[in-house]
Amino acid sequence: MTNRKLCLAVCIASLITTPTKANEIEETITVIGTRTERSLEEVAATISVRTVEDIEREMARDIADLVRFEPGVSVSGTGDRFGLSGFNIRGIEGNRVLTLVDGIRVAEEFSFGPFLSSRRDYVDIDSLSRAEIARGPISSLWGSDALGGVVAFTTKSPSDYLSEDQATHVSVKAGYSSTDSSTVVTTTLAGGNETISGLLLYTARNGEETETAGGENGFGPTREEADPQDVDTDNIVAKLEWRVAESHRLTFGFENFENQTDTQVYSDYNTLSRGVLVNTRDAVDERERTRYSIRYDYDGQGLFADNATVTFYQQASETSQTTLELRSPPFVLQQVRTRDSYFDQDIDGAMAQLTKLFEVGSTTHTVTYGVDYYKTDNASLRDGGTVDINGGFVFEFFPLPTRDFPITEVTQVAFFVQDEISLMDGRLLISPSLRYDEFDANVNADSIYRNGNPGVPEPVDFDDSEVTGKLGVVYRFNNELSVFGRYSEGFRAPPYDDVNVGFTNFIGGYKTISNPNLVSETSEGWEVGLRFQTEYAQATFTAFTNDYEDFIEELSTIGIDFSDGLLTFQSINLSEVEINGAELAMDLDLTNNGFDGFTLRAAIAYAEGEDKTTNEPLNSIEPLSAVLGLGYDAPSSKWGGDLIWTLSAGKEESDIDANNPRIETAGYGTLDLLAYFNINESWTVNAGIFNLTDKEYIRWADTTAIGADAPGRFTQPGINGSVTVRFEL
Repeated sequence: MTNRKLCLAVCIASLITTPTKANEIEETITVIGTRTERSLEEVAATISVRTVEDIEREMARDIADLVRFEPGVSVSGTGDRFGLSGFNIRGIEGNRVLTLVDGIRVAEEFSFGPFLSSRRDYVDIDSLSRAEIARGPISSLWGSDALGGVVAFTTKSPSDYLSEDQATHVSVKAGYSSTDSSTVVTTTLAGGNETISGLLLYTARNGEETETAGGENGFGPTREEADPQDVDTDNIVAKLEWRVAESHRLTFGFENFENQTDTQVYSDYNTLSRGVLVNTRDAVDERERTRYSIRYDYDGQGLFADNATVTFYQQASETSQTTLELRSPPFVLQQVRTRDSYFDQDIDGAMAQLTKLFEVGSTTHTVTYGVDYYKTDNASLRDGGTVDINGGFVFEFFPLPTRDFPITEVTQVAFFVQDEISLMDGRLLISPSLRYDEFDANVNADSIYRNGNPGVPEPVDFDDSEVTGKLGVVYRFNNELSVFGRYSEGFRAPPYDDVNVGFTNFIGGYKTISNPNLVSETSEGWEVGLRFQTEYAQATFTAFTNDYEDFIEELSTIGIDFSDGLLTFQSINLSEVEINGAELAMDLDLTNNGFDGFTLRAAIAYAEGEDKTTNEPLNSIEPLSAVLGLGYDAPSSKWGGDLIWTLSAGKEESDIDANNPRIETAGYGTLDLLAYFNINESWTVNAGIFNLTDKEYIRWADTTAIGADAPGRFTQPGINGSVTVRFEL
């Protein structure tokens, strides 16, 4: 891509306008940008805030739907058994994007081989009161993994439903979606008084595979229809809020997420694997996240803090993936082969944050400081075996059970401080911040690891530390126009599974080895923007450039180890990456123009990235994308809706890494029609028709999994519909 294309994209974007959901532009509050509650207008960063009203209106069912209308942010995961992955923000994805639920880290992604892929879809959308998405590095506030950005989910609380005039709340939401024949029922109960209140929320989802636009429904890699699936999800959120005294509050939280997906992997039926015919391949994939937390909030006028929060938490995340194959090797009896793969990550932690407001001369300071501590216990296991139809055991290519890395305990402690300095009667806001992170990993190479990985180097303990900083500036020309700029640093500590990965396959002739010399990935980001806001319109334009160094290339080929003749793979610090881009978002209420109740929305995102080591394009960069929408809310507030046009450019060969080729994708545009009906104070109906023109297309984010498979199996659904009915008291 050339800079001329970037300028053209920005010029086109500047001619477009965007909508809101009320007859006046409302102030949006964010926490993720400064760790304190601030209006978006006061934050030197690009942040999207998705409220529960947005989620309901847009009928989001999962994390991919959550960002469906967010150019520059995506979630992949179409076409394979493992489901949705994590977030991609401005071309950075996976574990390089920090994901939080109520301030607690979501388990990391981990994959090894074809039968283990633990992803980060541990959140049920109906449990959320809001989601915030910060673009660009922000480790000075949030620590390791905030290399490309942060996604912060906040679950619902009793205070979302209760007030002085309402002591109880009961609601039931039921829905259906044709895209995967899924049903959902969410029940919410809340009650209490000024001293103590509680919430219990339960969601049950049941569905099948997500439809594709492909037509071939046979077996093997030519299959274009989705593999048959049964998907069941259960999610519970429970909270108890206790105001111990006027300035002191305790919140006890519990959350349990469970998902099971049963897949008949028809696309792998009747395929060859090392000369063996795989007749059938079926899978059972399960993931579970359980969290307990206690949070203390102080809101007073103390000597060292006006506000303070202290949180203690425990969280266990487990992934279990079982694969069952019926095989027909040549010249021998038919075989049954199983593979059981597990990845567990438990995290125990505590965090404390204090905020103090004071004045020095003509300046006002809001100082936020604190400590963040957590410990993760990480383990993987692969087991299984092969028997013939007579029950006889069949020799395996490598020892089982085995671990892909030794059991590892990672301890991290961090100290952070930020000063939001207000000058010139509030027209100028400067916000420097600094954070120190120290991490230490201790390994336990048990007998399973040692027996399963003969000949690999001895795993080692390792430790490191990082200092990251940020400087943000916001300047208001007047009440309507402001400019902002930011320099921010990010880092990602060396992953334990890259430092001490181990696997040996003598029959296959290869092995993976550890690398104790890995260093942290780091990033530097520069961002400038212009904001305009009136009673009826708002617009934000942002341009950014991010430089990333010491990217870890996972399991890179380093040659033959002549001591054993095995081809050797090792993770190494290799890549330097540069990403540049621009984004524009606009909302316009047309009431002032004589169109009462109508709103327009527009957003556009463009980025280009290059691997400076190879001078090749960066495959994780999404094509130019835009969202245009027309909304209407009746003056009676009884009904309304949106017509939304989503556009994406194609991905050409010149924009794809020649060393890691993926198929080209064509540009596309889709139309979605959404509507809501407030029948009365108790009943609300939402309905949506998606992909109105029945467009057949493949999102670039989903091409990473295609390989030799038929591209049609990775297409998005054709025209489909959803409906929800909500009753509340």
